[in-house]
Amino acid sequence: MKVILYFADAFAWRYAEEIDYMAGWWDERRPLTTILGYSSTILPCLISGRTPAETGIWTEYYRADRVQGRLARLVVGSRLLLTPVNLARLVLFRAARKSGLPAAHKLRIPLQLAHHFARHDMDYRRFPPVRLPVPTIDELCAEHGLRFGFRYLPHGFDDAAELARLERELPGRDVLFYYDPSIDGHGHHAGADVVRLRPDLDRVERFLRAAAGLAAAGGGGETHVLLFSDHGMTDVERTYDIFGALAPFRLGRDYLVFVDSTFARFWYADEAARDGIRAACAAAPAGFLDGAERQRYGIDFPDDRYGQDILVADEGVVFHPSYISPSGLRTRHYPDRATHGYRPESPTASGICFRRGPGADPARTGPVPATGVYGIVQEIVARSGAGRAATAAERPGRS
Repeated sequence: MKVILYFADAFAWRYAEEIDYMAGWWDERRPLTTILGYSSTILPCLISGRTPAETGIWTEYYRADRVQGRLARLVVGSRLLLTPVNLARLVLFRAARKSGLPAAHKLRIPLQLAHHFARHDMDYRRFPPVRLPVPTIDELCAEHGLRFGFRYLPHGFDDAAELARLERELPGRDVLFYYDPSIDGHGHHAGADVVRLRPDLDRVERFLRAAAGLAAAGGGGETHVLLFSDHGMTDVERTYDIFGALAPFRLGRDYLVFVDSTFARFWYADEAARDGIRAACAAAPAGFLDGAERQRYGIDFPDDRYGQDILVADEGVVFHPSYISPSGLRTRHYPDRATHGYRPESPTASGICFRRGPGADPARTGPVPATGVYGIVQEIVARSGAGRAATAAERPGRS
């Protein structure tokens, strides 16, 4: 048996519907209901079948206070040094990010606040991308005696070269997991526009059709293909300056906040600060999560490392500036035409889950929860175990 698991970051259900993607090829086509968060949240859920509260990962950054270093204290205490140092950090951040260095992300937080936050050791070029306290797909495959392989595809990859690599690797692999970031990366810059993203979608189609053929020719048994994503993509309609709304309050004294593109996560000095900040945010195109919503979204953590209060932007709105897209230099305006990280029930938030191979059922058309992908893979690899047992039973015994 050969299994191809293809994760296409930000492949939106709406794209597939608009162009009837690979019509007639898939045995099962279903939308995927996303999880509140970003890829750093959702990918651990996809590969483990667990919620963020169970994986321990919600956003990349979380509250983790530590003693501020002596040099940092000196810079923060100087009005002459702090601004140029923070600007220099942003320049270094952008350079390091273009070089693909995961540690680059530590530079994006203003120096005066950096000692309050930590970042999960997230690196999408490896599997799993972050250490998890729960079993993941690679371990599931190992339990069934299947050889697992992982490949992070470069943006705009050469599908012919990757197919050649696949042909070389197929004899030594039973399950191959591909991570394709191209649709997400280009979608941020081009917008949620299926026409402009068509080259990326066509490349995925070419690769999967050819890969399935190679797997069938060399697999010696069943061939399964699963194409899935983590979320959709939403065009940015407006921005909102959350820091402007909070100007009357003292950041670092009255409150702390980590502002992502679509989340603002708060920690308060006291109840008076909480009440005042909530009132200041009342006019924002966003809403605070209540306890029932946190539980429904699977982010009801027993501690407040991800925030005492969580403000979620309305669909199509981004907080700008933020720590993810700081203001200054060339980022006075929000740089992306589209983004994600909205409530799962938002019309543009759904991803995809398409399946080809034995066990797929065309009658199943309802949404797959993001945590359900693991179960589908579990079902596929269980078929392998049953097949191997049947083959062993048919073998003649040794005399």
